[in-house]
Amino acid sequence: MYNTLMLVLIVNRAIDILQLLIIVDALLSWFPGARYRFREATRILEKITRPFMDPFRRLIPPSKTGGLDISPLLAIVALGIIRQIINSLLIGRGIWR
Repeated sequence: MYNTLMLVLIVNRAIDILQLLIIVDALLSWFPGARYRFREATRILEKITRPFMDPFRRLIPPSKTGGLDISPLLAIVALGIIRQIINSLLIGRGIWR
């Protein structure tokens, strides 16, 4: 039981961090100067966040939403759904009891 709770905690924290990084990446897109000023950090940030946002960007490109990129929002919602599924699998049914 302790191992399951520890795994749930780790997964939840990883999803929290990824959601925060997606928010930071989205906010930086509003400030091109900051993106250029911290270009090495933003490159690392993009390597982490883009694999989660690109499928949504291909599904609903910004050109179809009046130039508004909603891929960060969709990625955050998808990660929340993934979190609920993982939590219910690990805790709800008690796979490793």
